[in-house]
Amino acid sequence: MNDAEASKLADLTADLMMVIGRMKGSVDYADIGSVHPGTQYAVLDTILRHGLKTVPEIALWRGVKRQSVQTVVNKLIEGGLLGLRENPEHKSSKLLHVEPAGKRQYELARERMRSRYQEKENPLQKGDLEAAARVMDVIASTWGLDVGGAD
Repeated sequence: MNDAEASKLADLTADLMMVIGRMKGSVDYADIGSVHPGTQYAVLDTILRHGLKTVPEIALWRGVKRQSVQTVVNKLIEGGLLGLRENPEHKSSKLLHVEPAGKRQYELARERMRSRYQEKENPLQKGDLEAAARVMDVIASTWGLDVGGAD
């Protein structure tokens, strides 16, 4: 990759980070003791869409500390969004599963995103989503993540 392409990817990455910040800020969030909806969605998405089932797996995949994931998971369990099962492969690392309430929360958030995109009057051109997925794959893989977006 040449310098101009790397610079453009750096700009796109910064823009992506800004958009994610705006998305997180667009959700009403007043309960300081609970999990921010963006963080809640991220954990549920990691389990449901990416199939990771333990706190260490989620932490490794998301590139965050295990203890921070454990704190969030504990709150989601307390809130009835996640549950635990025995892990036959590891005694101390339980398997997580999404409870029906968690699935509803996840689907509601996805529907909000879909609706917001559908309200926008910016039609996509043929190949836009595939191109965006390929670029996202490059960005993600550079940072050690395989999101599988270019499938």
